[in-house]
Amino acid sequence: MKYIKGSSGQGLLLPSENNLTLTAYCDSDWGGCQTTRRSVSGYCIFLGSSIISWKSKKQTNVSRSSAEAEYRTMDNSCLEIVWLQYLMHDLKVPSNLPTRLFCDNLAALHIAANPVFHECTKHIEIDCHIV
Repeated sequence: MKYIKGSSGQGLLLPSENNLTLTAYCDSDWGGCQTTRRSVSGYCIFLGSSIISWKSKKQTNVSRSSAEAEYRTMDNSCLEIVWLQYLMHDLKVPSNLPTRLFCDNLAALHIAANPVFHECTKHIEIDCHIV
């Protein structure tokens, strides 16, 4: 509340002429923290051309590969997208188009497109296959 009180002149621009589709972008580094070797995840979600949600956070697990780090970021992004879709539905905001999630790691995209059992992704399957 102290931050909000001190930054009352700040805000998000939501144009009156804007499409109401969600678009998300996510990225992570791999083992970026020198102390714990945990990856840092980040995503931003736009409603039309306006950013409405963003987050950057150190992951709770140590990822074994860059693909796993990116896939965990996609997982967190999907959870936020689903929550925003439910919020838009509750607010009666029409949204007929699917949300596009952009990721720059081809291996993570292949895992998301075909989440069948693979020995190298068995440890990811338990908590991340919401993507």
